[in-house]
Amino acid sequence: MILYKNNKLPMRKDGFYLSKKSKKSTRLKSKIDKIEKETPEKKRFHKKFWLILLVFIIILILVFVYQTLKTEKLVTSIINFERSTVLDSGGNVIAILGSERNQEKVQINEIPTNLKNAYISIEDKRFYSHHGIDLKRTGGAILTYVIHKGSSSFGGSSITQQLVKNISGDNESSIKRKVLEWCRACQLEIFMDKDEILEAYFNVIYVGPNIYGVKLGSKYYFNKELSDLSLAECCFLAGLNNSPNSYNPFSDKDNGELIKKRTKTVLTAMKDQNMITDDEYNSAILEVDNGLKFEKGEVVASGNGIYSYHTDAMINELIDDISKKYSISKDYAKNYIYLSGFKIYSTQNTNIQQIIDDECKKDKYILNSTKNEGATTQSAVVIIEPKTGYVVGCNGGLGEKKTARGLNRATQTVRQTGSAGKPIAVLAPALAKKIITPATVYVDEETTFEDGEDGYTPTDYNGFQGNMTVRRAVESSQNIPFVKIMEQLTPSESIRFMRKIGISTLTEVDDNINLALGGLDKGISPLEMAGAYNTISNDGKYIEPTFYIKIEDRDGNIVLKTSQIKRRAFSVQVSYLLKSLLKQPVEGEYGTARYCKINDIDVAAKTGTTNDNYDRWLCGFTNYYTGVVWYGYDLNETIKYKGNNPAGVIWAQIMKNIHANLAGSKFEKPKGIIELAICEETGKVATHNCPKTYTEVLSNDNIPEECNVHGTP
Repeated sequence: MILYKNNKLPMRKDGFYLSKKSKKSTRLKSKIDKIEKETPEKKRFHKKFWLILLVFIIILILVFVYQTLKTEKLVTSIINFERSTVLDSGGNVIAILGSERNQEKVQINEIPTNLKNAYISIEDKRFYSHHGIDLKRTGGAILTYVIHKGSSSFGGSSITQQLVKNISGDNESSIKRKVLEWCRACQLEIFMDKDEILEAYFNVIYVGPNIYGVKLGSKYYFNKELSDLSLAECCFLAGLNNSPNSYNPFSDKDNGELIKKRTKTVLTAMKDQNMITDDEYNSAILEVDNGLKFEKGEVVASGNGIYSYHTDAMINELIDDISKKYSISKDYAKNYIYLSGFKIYSTQNTNIQQIIDDECKKDKYILNSTKNEGATTQSAVVIIEPKTGYVVGCNGGLGEKKTARGLNRATQTVRQTGSAGKPIAVLAPALAKKIITPATVYVDEETTFEDGEDGYTPTDYNGFQGNMTVRRAVESSQNIPFVKIMEQLTPSESIRFMRKIGISTLTEVDDNINLALGGLDKGISPLEMAGAYNTISNDGKYIEPTFYIKIEDRDGNIVLKTSQIKRRAFSVQVSYLLKSLLKQPVEGEYGTARYCKINDIDVAAKTGTTNDNYDRWLCGFTNYYTGVVWYGYDLNETIKYKGNNPAGVIWAQIMKNIHANLAGSKFEKPKGIIELAICEETGKVATHNCPKTYTEVLSNDNIPEECNVHGTP
């Protein structure tokens, strides 16, 4: 031990000073002593901490592995670039998805070396050395992003990242999206080699107006096969990636100098990276200076992407389901569906779809708007098979369908329902709660209900009719009795019930008595109205409507099956009572839908009209099909259609044609339903003293008491 006497080093208890080396040793010993002196509780804490950290790391690894496997499944399916086919309920091909996209697949061995190198030189010169992310370029891009305080894009994307972006369709400019892109790029490099990545990249990149992939790019710009491209032409194609529309030689603007400059930039990059010789470089520069010989080749898509409204709705449903299943964006899901060579089994009955489309094309339904120039009346139709919930046909607009996946009013718009909402908002829940029977009597007279500061005083289209049963109120669609029932039921209970039968657009604002007459905050879509009415037709069991059954891959494996929500909403007995009541508008003397009768087939239906005649509805069903039709303007405007309710006319024509060759069918009375004589004045079980009676169907667990008004003789 070296001794120090007159210095500033600390002195030990024995009087000796510590050397610097000894001081470090003492600190280490002190730490060891401290650990040894730790309480058992602290030791357990440290042990637990490291264990949790280890578990966390393992979870991260497992998540990465799982995401890699999931990415592999998605990407390897998409990069085959095989269009998916859609089959109808009879197994017939009704659509080839992506046929509107100009794309022709090329193998990696068909791509000239100069073209490969041209793209690599300008897009990702370290492509063969990185593992998905070029750390040098990415670091520079991040630094630029930070310096500009987030006002510039990240940039710095490798070819692998660009492939990810093209496949996923994610174009959002955000840190989250970029980090996800990095992760996916690394995952791609795990299960794909460089040539596979390049091949996929050259097939998916956008090169011109609705043109994807270098093979068709070569044909479009030079009318040549890839193997015939010169070095300069290869550099032109590679340069396009920067901004295809800016360098299109066939555009109206003069961009010749811009094309030359960009092509030379690629050539210089190739020369600097020793991909070409000086002689090759000089020869190509001369070709560029003399002007590249562009020749527009014919590139025509095999389809236009205009499918039936049913197929449009099916695609949207599939995109939603796929994006949820794989936790991917909707654009990514769309590419997966379109480009994976799937067989998609649709629920479309093409005969029914044709009947719907033919009816909706008729000029007699199209009225010009007097408020909005160019606007016309529109319509939406949904037909469902009751026992399966399969949507067999739908239409989202009047006239010829001319747009690919445009607005589909059957599924994408919500409207006020008017009286068409009474069966699902009032009758069904009130019957299920035993608040009413079909025979319950209400006074149809001017009434002001407590609702807000000013109260609520509804009117009746047919005038006030005095005492009437629920059955009679349904027949001519009187309003006052339904609002009185809603008072007893309560709007909150009505909302709870409607959500149970698939109505998803109700809000807190709807918790008011006007709900009885279909006065809604947002409204309900025709599809959800059809699903709700279908619950009545399906004996009280709600089945979520669907447009597809399953998806199969090229090997016949099931990729996805429809997963419909199914639940018992109300009893078979309540369902039968509703069917019986809803026959009144069709068969009753004062019925509002008498023109909807179908020979030898029971029809249940309810009309609906909103304030100022903005919306017209017909919702109804048979044992075979449930159908809903809405009619009106996209922007509220009074409908001035001559004759019967236009929604009802469309419904009647479609349903009569659909049922033309079907056997007669009546609503089947289940157990628990009885028929009794009812006093028409009181709605109670009649005695022989009641002056006016009729026979009513009732559930045996909700029978009115005996009439005590007319006394005994």
